[in-house]
Amino acid sequence: MFKYTTLIFTLLIVIISLLLVFSLKLPNRKTTLLMLIVLTLAMLVFDGYLTALPIVEYNKNLVLGIYVGSIPIEDFGYLLVVILLGPALFERFIQNEERKK
Repeated sequence: MFKYTTLIFTLLIVIISLLLVFSLKLPNRKTTLLMLIVLTLAMLVFDGYLTALPIVEYNKNLVLGIYVGSIPIEDFGYLLVVILLGPALFERFIQNEERKK
């Protein structure tokens, strides 16, 4: 029951743990907020389109049943993972490259 919900919460716990253990830093608040707005709008358009059509169908027993339009709320958790982990890893790799020089 709520398989997607369990998966996304597990991913978020892993991401937060990685951020803490490896001292990964997020971009400043303004950049993070801008990324959140742009990616959320893109997700609403594209994911909304795909989930409104019979292209992507979710088993109703595996989601919470809370939707934004036709998008299950769990899908927004994946967006949070991207916003948290992507820039933090990018910053970490840039720092490692700069140290090598």
